[in-house]
Amino acid sequence: MIKIYNNFFETDRATVIHNFVLNSFYKIGWDDTQEPHHRPYPNLHSEFSLEDLNKIKMLDPILKKIKKGKRHYEKCVVNLTKPLDVNFIHVHQGLVALYYANNTWNPEWGGETLFYERDKKTIKLANPYTPNQLVIFDGPIPHTIKAQNLIGPSYRFTISLFFKNNIKEEQK
Repeated sequence: MIKIYNNFFETDRATVIHNFVLNSFYKIGWDDTQEPHHRPYPNLHSEFSLEDLNKIKMLDPILKKIKKGKRHYEKCVVNLTKPLDVNFIHVHQGLVALYYANNTWNPEWGGETLFYERDKKTIKLANPYTPNQLVIFDGPIPHTIKAQNLIGPSYRFTISLFFKNNIKEEQK
């Protein structure tokens, strides 16, 4: 399942989120995967706490799009990618809500999110990086991003919120 919501937040809220992302503390490394072959190509990421998400009023509107009884919030990671960064096809457990946080982005700058079939060779969907867009998808769908090119902005920000299945739902 992949669901796309354009113009997800009102303009003022999207600007608040973008400014929060710009002023976040970034660390070097991969926080959302433990794959050893990713280690030579670290990215920049920042972790948002529940307090951070509530401060920028981001979590509740996303929770309304997710069946709350079946999922619970696990964590939030902001990925900061740069032109020519190396990105890998990967999967997650549970459900992912991916938000494109840049205020402006032109299609010719690249940065698409690619979703693959299980074979990790056939592209199922190439979703253009679209400011203020929310993409909710099943984490087990293999995915990656196409690096932005040199003519665009220096930084591409995505906010990933991870949701796990509730234990009671898994037992049904």
